[in-house]
Amino acid sequence: MSLFQQIKKRLSDFVRPKKEIEPAEAYNLWSSTYDEQTDNPIVFLDKIVFDELLASINIENKIIVDIGCGTGRHWEKMILNKPRELIGYEVSNEMLNKLHEKYPKAKTYLIHENNLKELKDESCDLIISTLVIGYIENLSKAFVEWNRVLKKNGEIIITDFHPASLRKGASRSFKNNQELIFIKNYIHSLKQIKTIAKRMGWDEISLIQKRVDESIKHFFEKNNSLQVYEKSLGTLILYGYYFKKV
Repeated sequence: MSLFQQIKKRLSDFVRPKKEIEPAEAYNLWSSTYDEQTDNPIVFLDKIVFDELLASINIENKIIVDIGCGTGRHWEKMILNKPRELIGYEVSNEMLNKLHEKYPKAKTYLIHENNLKELKDESCDLIISTLVIGYIENLSKAFVEWNRVLKKNGEIIITDFHPASLRKGASRSFKNNQELIFIKNYIHSLKQIKTIAKRMGWDEISLIQKRVDESIKHFFEKNNSLQVYEKSLGTLILYGYYFKKV
């Protein structure tokens, strides 16, 4: 579901259905069309934020773990920077199948309960997780596992829906055969994320926050939703954190 549809429903006192499905089931359904999104401002902004954060890190000859890798949206960008190894973890088998169509030799694993059991302690240089941590209920437990496999001076990039927009009614959802599917998720505040990261011994290097602004106005124009654009102007909708393990 596009951001415009979410905002429209919120502005018209849309009551969000209580029924939500688990991420694995949802993304199995979504996998066949996931890469065809051309009017999704969240995906558009996520690429901008991720590319900006990645540009500050030298990943050449580094081991990267992509948690919630999906169909490998960011893999082309990373591969161009010549990492030693790129490892993907994902809850949806169908999303991994799509990734392997693009990268047949990719090393990927289905993840269960945030367990990275295939990885040794202090074995990777960079962990990335984009548009994913809202699906993780116990963030502390997940970060402990990430910290286990991350080398000293290792780095972490996290992006996700901004909690401010989720609290105002934005949803993680998509259409499947004209049916609106809502995905079960959790809201983690930026303060909570930073607090848990600090307990792990991760320093905050940078935080990027994106709002509804001119950079995504063309999405609203394309959907004849300029009125929605005006009403939502300035709304925080996405963030990106860059941490370093010290």
